[in-house]
Amino acid sequence: MTKPTTTSYIEWNQMLGLCERLKSDGLYREYLLILTGCHFGLRISDLLSLRWCDVIEKSQVTIIERKTNKKRVIAIHDRVKDALAVCKPHFEKQRHWTLQSPLFANRWGDAISVSYVNKRLKYVFVIYRVKTDKASSHVLRKSFGRHLWSVYNESEKALIFLSEIFGHSNTAVTRRYLGITQEEISDAYLSL
Repeated sequence: MTKPTTTSYIEWNQMLGLCERLKSDGLYREYLLILTGCHFGLRISDLLSLRWCDVIEKSQVTIIERKTNKKRVIAIHDRVKDALAVCKPHFEKQRHWTLQSPLFANRWGDAISVSYVNKRLKYVFVIYRVKTDKASSHVLRKSFGRHLWSVYNESEKALIFLSEIFGHSNTAVTRRYLGITQEEISDAYLSL
C-alpha cells in the first residue's frame, strides 16, 4: 500500500520573509497570493474566485465555499489590507483590470488556474530557497493551519477551531491533515 502524497507547510516567519522579498522584487501577484493564501486558509479554488471588490477596503470577506457550499466569513488581517493597498496600483495598470477583476488574474483578465499556481509556487520556492515537501497551492492552507495551531499553543481548542474552519468531521482528521506527529504531541505533554 502506498502512502498518500502529503504537502508540508511553511513556517510563518519564513513565509513573511518570503513575502517581503517578493514584494521588493516586484512579484506582486505571488506576494499577494502567498500572503492571502496563508492568512485566509481557503482552498485554492475559493482563493482564486476572489475579486478585488470582495476584499479591497473591507474588514472581512464572505464567501460560499465551492466544495462544501458553506458560508464562510473571514476577517481580513491588517497585513493583508496593507498588501492589497500596495498591490492595487500595480494591477490597476493592467489593460483588463476593474474592481470586478479576479484578485489573481492573468494578462487577459481571467483568473489564473490552479495548475498555474502550482507551477508558479514551485518556481518561487526553488528561486527563493524555500524548503517544502510536495510544493503546491495546498502549502498555503496548511501553513495557515499550522500557524493557527501554534498561536493557540498547540491546544485541542486550536484543533477544534481548525476542524470547523476546514470542515473536517473531527479533530483526528485535522491532526492528520496538519501532519502533527506523535513526537509533537509528546512534546506538548512534556511542556506542561
